[in-house]
Amino acid sequence: MTHRFAAEMFVSLLALAVASGAQAQGAFGLAPVFSDHAVLQRDKPVAVWGQAPANEAVSLTLSDGSRIVASASGKTDASGRFSLSLPQQAAGGPYVLTVSDTHDHTQTLNDILVGDVWLCSGQSNMEFPLKAANNGAGEVAGASDPLLRIFDVPRNSQAAPVTGFAKETQWKVSSPAAAADTSAVCYFMARQLADSLHVPQGMIHASWGGTAAQLWISRESLATFDEMREALKVEDLYRVDPQAAQSYWKTYTQAWWRDHDPDYRQVGEWSGKGFADTNWPTLVPSGVWENSGVADLKTFDGIVWYRQTITLTADQAAHAVTLDLGPIDDSDTTWVNGTWVGSTDGWNLPRHYTLPKGALKAGKNVIAVRVLDSGGGGGLYGAPAERTLTLDSGATVALPAEWRYHIGADIKTVGAPPTAPWSEAAAPAVLYNGMIAPVVPYTLKGVAWYQGEANAGAGALYAKLLPTLVKDWRERFQSPDLPFLVVQLSSFGTPQDTPLPSGWAEIRDIQRQLEQDDPHVGMAVSYDVGDRFDIHPTQKRQVGLRLALAARKVAYGEPLKLGPRPERVYRRGNDLVVEFQGVNGSLRAYGGKDVLGFEVCAAVCHFASAHIEGNSVILPAEGSAEARSVRFGWADVPYLNLYDGADLPASPFTLDIR
Repeated sequence: MTHRFAAEMFVSLLALAVASGAQAQGAFGLAPVFSDHAVLQRDKPVAVWGQAPANEAVSLTLSDGSRIVASASGKTDASGRFSLSLPQQAAGGPYVLTVSDTHDHTQTLNDILVGDVWLCSGQSNMEFPLKAANNGAGEVAGASDPLLRIFDVPRNSQAAPVTGFAKETQWKVSSPAAAADTSAVCYFMARQLADSLHVPQGMIHASWGGTAAQLWISRESLATFDEMREALKVEDLYRVDPQAAQSYWKTYTQAWWRDHDPDYRQVGEWSGKGFADTNWPTLVPSGVWENSGVADLKTFDGIVWYRQTITLTADQAAHAVTLDLGPIDDSDTTWVNGTWVGSTDGWNLPRHYTLPKGALKAGKNVIAVRVLDSGGGGGLYGAPAERTLTLDSGATVALPAEWRYHIGADIKTVGAPPTAPWSEAAAPAVLYNGMIAPVVPYTLKGVAWYQGEANAGAGALYAKLLPTLVKDWRERFQSPDLPFLVVQLSSFGTPQDTPLPSGWAEIRDIQRQLEQDDPHVGMAVSYDVGDRFDIHPTQKRQVGLRLALAARKVAYGEPLKLGPRPERVYRRGNDLVVEFQGVNGSLRAYGGKDVLGFEVCAAVCHFASAHIEGNSVILPAEGSAEARSVRFGWADVPYLNLYDGADLPASPFTLDIR
């Protein structure tokens, strides 16, 4: 995405935010999140809000057609906003919800149920639609359920909080048409709860693929993060002076690369025509580099340079206007003959750059791309046919399929790069502003959260972001003990036969620690239903069922166990003992007596033999004085066989030895 296009988009989004606020102030009625077929939360006072003339008396009733079962009244403020609270009700319905004022304005909503309401959010694995899940056609065909209601929040990236949605949307009764494109994970969870509790379930689905946690947290909560300071500063500047913000950000990111990339001094040479790259090896990028067959890229996260030489006629060079490179995972900076032409953050965004006039010459031209992958798959992973030069006539010139490449610093050395605040769905708080703020403070039973892939490689930051998100949403939804259900990251990438660092494992352990530290958090382990060849595994039903199990424990108070979780690691003679809690029945090792996936770490980590003893796992002869910690399942793609009597997998972890 070019800076010019990004600037135009950001200004358009800001205008939409202003328009949304103005439209809301001039309207009468309930907030857009209320519509026919809505579900209101049972057994709690219910927040209901909307717009009417300023300083006007408004009244609200909930009736069953023959009598009023609940009511509330109040006045609008000077801006015309009202906020009322309906008395708590037991599960039931259908009801009619009516709001009116003294000027004969009335709005009536029909087929309202009282039950439990879940907000489901995150990135692409929460967004993954029911129709694409395993047996999707059959699941969609059987989706009719009058007790299950669906509200899909449209994608919307906003510079400031808005009160409405990007397009008209409403609650729908679950049916094949309504369920096909909604979140598969959320649907399976809600359907299981409706079936087991016989209580209406409402699911509000707000997800966006490829997005990091900081996008979903309010600006107020992010303001204390040192890591967010520059992005928030330039985001504020962008609202008043886009050109100044772009100039500032370019200087800031250049300084970041200078301070973090050990090869920064080579940029001028490696991006230009004069560099002799014949010693660099070649490959044809046609998928993530982990699957390229290059041994050194098999488990690599970090920087890889690509260089391409293309020969053009004088006419082609004079009339080429854009460069397309297809999608690149995660971020890139691209030069033509040493001239910077653009940079983009976002693993699934096709790269489309406007070429500066005179950047190309008759004869040989060099295209150089610096790619930084923070975790999972990386590189120029689109088809070679997607990489072209486009002429002003509309004709295209295909780039050669083969590129030269050079492996630079790994992600542990470099760290996560800053993301341009004007990139769509990339700036801190923009998805909170556009997709969560319009729902606040809808009264909820709880939240289901499936996200973390986009933060892999930045574990230290995620360890602060995830609990901040939980705290932030509990405050916004005015529920200090609001249950949070977290899906632990699944499996994706290249299996390993030696102990290595893993960004995905770091995220999994942060999610496990959140559950351990917060009694109102439940976690669904999912690595065993992942797909190492696809970051979007299709086995969503099992994930939804495990979320429903977690909901029954943390939201409904049932005395359930969610599967083996590590409690402590200690020495017993020459052995190490790992004690587990949360075990249903007893531990079991599928496929034999040996338990896979345990590592003992001193100066380095090594795989360790292990076997089950009751609800503990014993690591024989591993209790040396040098041993400092034990890891389990520490890989992007862990191959593990430790389960309990309810067929629930043990959570990956790292623990210090006591």
